[in-house]
Formats: sequence, C-alpha cells, structure tokens
Amino acid sequence: MRGKKLFAASLLMGIGAVFDACPVGAGHAEAAVMVAPNDAHLQYFGRWDKSNAQEYQCAQGAVYIKANFTGTSIKAKMRDPNDKWRVSIDGGAFQKIKPRGNETVLAENLKPGTHKLLFVRSTEGYMGTTQFRGFELDDGARLEAPDPLKTRRLEFVGDSITAGAKNDGELKGENYNDIEDNDQAYGPRVSRMLDADYSIVAKSGEGVVHNWADPWPSNQVHTADRYVWTMYSDRKEGSHLHWDAKQFPVDATIVAMGTNDFSKPAKHSPTKEEFVAGYVNLIKTIRAVNPGKKIICTEPVPNWVGKRGRVWVRAAVDQVTAEGMKDVYFIAINDPQPLLAERDYAHDSTHPLQTGHQKIAAYLKDKIAAIMGWN
Repeated sequence: MRGKKLFAASLLMGIGAVFDACPVGAGHAEAAVMVAPNDAHLQYFGRWDKSNAQEYQCAQGAVYIKANFTGTSIKAKMRDPNDKWRVSIDGGAFQKIKPRGNETVLAENLKPGTHKLLFVRSTEGYMGTTQFRGFELDDGARLEAPDPLKTRRLEFVGDSITAGAKNDGELKGENYNDIEDNDQAYGPRVSRMLDADYSIVAKSGEGVVHNWADPWPSNQVHTADRYVWTMYSDRKEGSHLHWDAKQFPVDATIVAMGTNDFSKPAKHSPTKEEFVAGYVNLIKTIRAVNPGKKIICTEPVPNWVGKRGRVWVRAAVDQVTAEGMKDVYFIAINDPQPLLAERDYAHDSTHPLQTGHQKIAAYLKDKIAAIMGWN
C-alpha cells in the first residue's frame, strides 16, 4: 500500500508541475484590456465633468463618446441605473442599451479588426448622473487613433421638444423616459445635416420664466439658472460645477424656449414684459458663457402657442440688438403657416414624433447655414 501511495503522490506532483509550467491564463478566461476614461484616444462630446480622471460624469441628454477599437467586443464600465443609451458599431443601426450593474456589454461577437463606436445618451439630465469609468476590450485589443474632429459645433437649448420626449414610441402609463431619444431630436439631426457635432442642454417642462409645473410667482430653476452649470440640477442652492465653454467650444447656440411658459393659462401666463425680460436674461447668460458666439432664437414649435410666442421672442432679440449686442438672430417657425401637421405629433399637439423632428431639422438647415456662413 505504501508503494501505491508514493506513486499517487508522485503522479499528483507531476500534474501540478505541468500546470505550473503553462502560460498564465491558459485554460481560463483571457485577460481583458481596461481603458481609463481619460485615455487620449477617446473623444467626448457635450457637457462632461472630467475633474476625476478615473470617473467622468455627465447629467445632460445626448452627450456622446466616439472610439476606434480592435477586437471582437467592447464593454462600458459605468454606473447609470436610470438612463437609456444607444450604441452604434461601424455606422450600423443604433441599439438601445440600459446600463446594468458596473459593466455593460455594448457589442460582442464582432469580426476581428478595427471597429468604430458611437455611444450616445438618450435621456435628459433629470433622469440621473452617469458615472463613466472607461471601457473593457478583449485580451490583446487596443484603442486606435480617433477620427479627425469636425470643424463645426452647435449647441441646442430647450425643453422637452429639444430633449426628444415622446419621439420613440407611444406613451403608455409611466414610460415617458423610455420613449425619449435625444439623439433623434431636431438638434442632432440638423447638426448631422450640417456636418457638425453638437451639445444639448434641455429639460422637460422648463420655461423661460414659468415652468410647466410651477406655481406663481415661480421660484424654481429656469433655463438661465441652469445653463451655466455643467451638470443638471433642479436646485438653485448648493454647489454647482460651472461650465467652462473651452471644454467643448461651440460656434452657435440655438434656443427654442417658450412652450411651457404658455402651457397653463388657467394658472398663469406671463405678461409680455415678464417673458421678454426673462428671455433677454437668457440671451445675455448664454453670451456671457460663450463670448462672441452667435445666438439663434426660434419661435416655439407648437402652433397652439400662438402669435405671441413668435412676437415676444422676436421682441427679446430686438431688445438685445438695440442695446448693442451683435450676432443674435430670430427664426420664425409657424409663419406664414404651421410647420408641423397634427400627424407629426405624439397625439398631444406638442411633442413631435421623429417625422416631426426631421421636418424641423430640414426647415432649420439652410437658415442656420446662412447665418453661420456655411453655405
């Protein structure tokens, strides 16, 4: 028996020696390559807080990331339990992504080689803060040099229409946030038509002086308050990281505000003096953040806002121009006739479907190009 035990022990020692001689990882899952958020090969668009090199944050709709990578899969290291994102690989159709846990698969089983990633947040700021900690690639994979940046950049400031609310499905119960695709709203669409990158600063229900859900007099956060912040917040008090436009400089800001100011006439509609004063303050706030850049103000999209929306926005533009401010412009939407038909809305005469957003983008394209000298 002693001889058999010695033989068995020797056999086990031999097998252990064979495993010890194998390369690390043999017979196990391959080691992944981790890409930090501050990797120089990653490109970020829109408003991001990059103060922490290990975790970039955002709380605005339609921020996006571009990357070129090798390998057959890519995962996002992120915490974002409430938001929806969309991912496109190699220019293909977008797939809706809801981040799960700390790691979310964006693509797998790709053909070996180099691939292009476009990763876009679909939902607006109030849905929550994205904590992005980088990507995970295959063993031996890497990021490649990014594509050249576009030479044009536009910023869009607005409410739920600019945020793309209700443009991606039928409203059923509590699915308001599930059917919002900010990247398919008119702002990103017209930007692509003009070969420009974009930034979106939009909040559902927000007004110039009176939000949709506000009492009166209104003491809530309005667009001019929030515009100067990097991250979304619904509180005026507290510490807010102020946006530095040098992080994502834009050539022009397109403002589409006013719908919510007139949405609850039974409670309160602002007077012309109140609205124009608030709109003038918004224009001046935007110009202070972006010195010397053009500002283009549009009439509210829904036709039910009526002529006063068009006339009062134009009055604000005329006032700052008369005071000496240059490069501030106005674009009518529903003059001499409504731009959108009822079929272009999500059964509410207010929120355009993607067909409506496409019409808005096509309408604005040449007008923005002429103002910008991009013809």
